[in-house]
Amino acid sequence: MNLEKLFDLIIGIVIAYAFSGHLKEVQMWVIKAQAKLVYESRTELWGSPKFFQHDKK
Repeated sequence: MNLEKLFDLIIGIVIAYAFSGHLKEVQMWVIKAQAKLVYESRTELWGSPKFFQHDKK
């Protein structure tokens, strides 16, 4: 996957928002996305370490 073109597109969008005066909206969107990522990556959501139960007979 060619990430250089994607990064160029993202940089272009950020520069366009900066010139139009909407950079604060993009910044808040990024902060909310980061907070959601941190919240959803909590270890209590990973499941039990004893996923495969062994029958002890």
